[in-house]
Amino acid sequence: MKDFEKYRKRYTVLLSGDGGGRHSEYVRDRLDASARRSADRLGADVNEALVSKEPDMINTAFGLIREPASAYKRKRSVFFGDTGIRNAIADALEKLSSVYNTGIEQYGNWWYWEIGIPLSLNTVFCLMYDELDKLLMKSYMAAERHFNDDIKLTGANRVWEVIIVAVRGLLTEDEAMIKSAADGIENIMDYTDSGDGFYPDGSFIQHGSFPYNGGYGRSLLYELAAFIYIFRSDGFGDIGIIYDRIKKAYMPFMAYGNCMDMVRGREVSRYYEQCDFAGARILGAALVLLSVGEDEELKRLIAGQLTEDFFEYSTAYESELADALLSEGIRYEEKPVFAAFNSMDRAVKKGRGFIAGLAMHSERIANFESINNENGHAYHTADGMLYIYKENEQISNRFWPTIDLQRLPGTTVLRNTAVRENSVSQQSFVGSCGIGENGVCAMELNPVGYKLRASKAWFFFENEIVCLGSGISGRDGITVETVVENRRVSENSRFTVCGSESEDGYDIKGAYLDGDHDMAYIFPEVQHVKVLRDVRSGEWDNIKKDGMEHSGMYVTMWIDHGKNPQDASYEYIILPKCSEDGYKEYTAKNDIRIIENSPWIQCVRKNGVTGIVFLKDKTRSMEGVLCDRRCIIMLEENEALTLAVAEPTQKQKSICIELEYSAEAVCEPDPAIRVRQLKPYISLEVNTDGLKGRVTRIKFNNYKRNDSDV
Repeated sequence: MKDFEKYRKRYTVLLSGDGGGRHSEYVRDRLDASARRSADRLGADVNEALVSKEPDMINTAFGLIREPASAYKRKRSVFFGDTGIRNAIADALEKLSSVYNTGIEQYGNWWYWEIGIPLSLNTVFCLMYDELDKLLMKSYMAAERHFNDDIKLTGANRVWEVIIVAVRGLLTEDEAMIKSAADGIENIMDYTDSGDGFYPDGSFIQHGSFPYNGGYGRSLLYELAAFIYIFRSDGFGDIGIIYDRIKKAYMPFMAYGNCMDMVRGREVSRYYEQCDFAGARILGAALVLLSVGEDEELKRLIAGQLTEDFFEYSTAYESELADALLSEGIRYEEKPVFAAFNSMDRAVKKGRGFIAGLAMHSERIANFESINNENGHAYHTADGMLYIYKENEQISNRFWPTIDLQRLPGTTVLRNTAVRENSVSQQSFVGSCGIGENGVCAMELNPVGYKLRASKAWFFFENEIVCLGSGISGRDGITVETVVENRRVSENSRFTVCGSESEDGYDIKGAYLDGDHDMAYIFPEVQHVKVLRDVRSGEWDNIKKDGMEHSGMYVTMWIDHGKNPQDASYEYIILPKCSEDGYKEYTAKNDIRIIENSPWIQCVRKNGVTGIVFLKDKTRSMEGVLCDRRCIIMLEENEALTLAVAEPTQKQKSICIELEYSAEAVCEPDPAIRVRQLKPYISLEVNTDGLKGRVTRIKFNNYKRNDSDV
């Protein structure tokens, strides 16, 4: 590697390319406007950083230089070659050198000194390599090495270190430095079975116990894309591994161009980086990576997620790649699927006209992350929060500052309670299991610091989500609620309940929400619920402050279990995509059978698909399945008989199962499943030791159900 200029030019194209295609003019105008705002703030923010010497202000001041520098190099920008911009950047860098140099020891948040500031510095010096003072650049590069001269971290932090070292090597023309960066990134996409990183089921963990595919994982992908784009085959061997990780660990969490909040950690509290921004960053990185390789499946997945919102956040170069892809006229609609991410207590169901995500936590995965004054009130976001995304709804429109954070949809909570942040539960029985588009999730709920206990289960079928709760008990002296829905709606949305009004709520069999929502809620038995339609106002200091007040109208529906309930329960069905006529037909007749909802077993069956949650380590039978351990099972009767098993505690050695079926042969074996016999009934043992929650599946040919009372 000798042609350092070639690699610097590649990075410059990525950072400031002119773009092309249908959206090019709009994107250039947007970027110019943003560059102007940054340039206008630059002088004042630099002075504030020099006076306060606060690390966050210093980092902000350096960050403000990036957009004007990019605009200065973008040929069709109004700031291209602007001497005023160049002089302002040079002046800012000269002044800021007094607060970031080799004579200072870091204080405050380490991230600013080792990662945030170097990222900005390297970007600016690469963009304006021939325009800025080389001695000043060398002084800054020495300062970077003073604060961190080693690639030592994990996950996204490691990739940030890598791109910093690699670009520093380009600026100082140090081939050994670039080689060390390449070495540091070599195994970044390898699977892990503990701690930070990617897991075989598509989970991504950062900070030890937090799901972060759309947060730190998104940053990892974005910086990795830059590294690959700069160095191509010189920097990373098999790009197919990266494509595989995008398909498995990123695209499942994309919903109509947005990245699901349940995998964004504390970043949900950042008003300037909401789910549409995160989605655009993931898609932008994927487009850049596709520009140096080929993967037809990934291309179709990206095309299916590109919306107009993407161009609100894309760089000029990313917009060019997106427009080129859209011009191919690729029409892609994802197939309905259920996916379990048991390494991080998450599950996703992609259906026809909706996408659902479920956030849980356990003794392995923490409830919510709150550090650096971010995300302070996200107490119940992993208490079984059920996100349902619809294409026509506004997804990122100031949801978090306006929703009642004590009544999040799907959760069972002690009213108006706070829980300790960054905490794991005492419960291990949390996980999911699925076959095709059908799935079952289970969670033993026990909020940190409280006595509330509940067995919660969700059964995902073709068109509905069946929600069950059993064993709801507490001795906290606080009202316990299960929140059926809390949805942001428009003023013309109509919410209709089918039932009668009582003194403090409604006794209903169902409810329907029309407008852009078209959602229905069914109660198998008449259920007393409370309903509230209100306009809520709030600031981002609900979660993180932006100094602005926002408002939104919500429809909230919940079941009040009272104070200190004992073995309370609930049963309801959500139809995420349903016309009003369809809702009426469904209430009159449907194929759902709730077989049992007890502290022992939760079981639902629909049209040959049975989901079972065995809640106790004692042999029990249900719907032709006998099992000796706590687990989640799904059984599907189709051309073949398919059995799926998940062991949520991730502690048991084995599970013995008997099926009241006989079969001629096994057609799709699983190495973790030992079949003992096929006749007169199927008997098998699942070796769960070391599976860490992995879903095991097996298929049987030529099967039949035995005559049995089981």
